[in-house]
Amino acid sequence: MKNKDIQIEKNFLPPIFFNKLKTILTSQEWPAFPWHFSSQTVYDPYFKQDDHFMFTHILYFGLQQGASVWFKEFEPIVYFLDNKIKLKKLLRMKLNLYTNQNKIVKHGSHTDINKEDTPVPYVTVSILNFTTCNGGTIIKGKKYPSHENEVLIFDNVNKHSGIVQTDTQARIVLNIATA
Repeated sequence: MKNKDIQIEKNFLPPIFFNKLKTILTSQEWPAFPWHFSSQTVYDPYFKQDDHFMFTHILYFGLQQGASVWFKEFEPIVYFLDNKIKLKKLLRMKLNLYTNQNKIVKHGSHTDINKEDTPVPYVTVSILNFTTCNGGTIIKGKKYPSHENEVLIFDNVNKHSGIVQTDTQARIVLNIATA
């Protein structure tokens, strides 16, 4: 991304495609989408983690680690994103599901792609919201509410954090890192 601003794209995906993906993520029908419990939202051994948990699913994490069997359903998102930021390489696609804890929880501020504890420049992070709720994402100290089918695009060097919602059962986002 050439500028350091946060880019917001509303109605990012065509409704028919967005609704198909949202149904996959929230359906109770078999085979249900496999969510995996993560006892921490950011890696920090000194950060108290009791209420900082989520469910995740890594769709793609580089060529070495491969892709989930569900990646093919979500891969077209990369092509829609390419129309906005002209990406060269997909680094990671990770889904996060935050459950309602009956209180607002602000997770630790972090960058996604690091080398030796330093944010990798020339990496773009995109967060696609699958739910509208009172949770959201904080980027550079500003809160961006969670609106379904809206994507936030920003430079990896900008720290960000998630906020757990209190008005819906779940908040679901797709975090995409590209070069």
